[in-house]
Amino acid sequence: MSAAPEVNEATGPTSTQIGAIAECLVTAGILEASGGRLSPFKPIADDDGLDLLLFDKLTRRPIPLQIKCRRNFDDPKAQTVQFDVRLKTFAAHEDGYILCIKLDGTAIGALWLVPAKDLRSIAKATPTHLVVTPSAKPTSQDRLSPYRLATFAEVADRILDPAKA
Repeated sequence: MSAAPEVNEATGPTSTQIGAIAECLVTAGILEASGGRLSPFKPIADDDGLDLLLFDKLTRRPIPLQIKCRRNFDDPKAQTVQFDVRLKTFAAHEDGYILCIKLDGTAIGALWLVPAKDLRSIAKATPTHLVVTPSAKPTSQDRLSPYRLATFAEVADRILDPAKA
């Protein structure tokens, strides 16, 4: 029998664990905010960039959602956070979204909901990723500002009525 992995409490959760925390928060937040209309499903394997599939119970429409999460600012003064979307797993689903989250512990610090069809036009492309680096400052006017939302109620509302974007 192998020994349990060593845990270093000083470093906190791993990036995989932080991603799982974010997915749980998003699942609960969107389910509650939509009044149960959006029913989240988690794929058994999410190696294709699909973290949740939201099923709209009213329209019967499936809505792919990829979740990107960070806890720390890359530039604390500018309050910017870099989110990388792997090209290998990115699919510009017509109805899909990328939800970028800056977490403060288990609290939501900032949210950006980007329609997947818009990502290429606002992201910096590298050979392997599409990169967005929004500022979490409420007064920032960067290219991600139109996608910044404050609550899961706003996220659910925008998903249910994309014309509000």
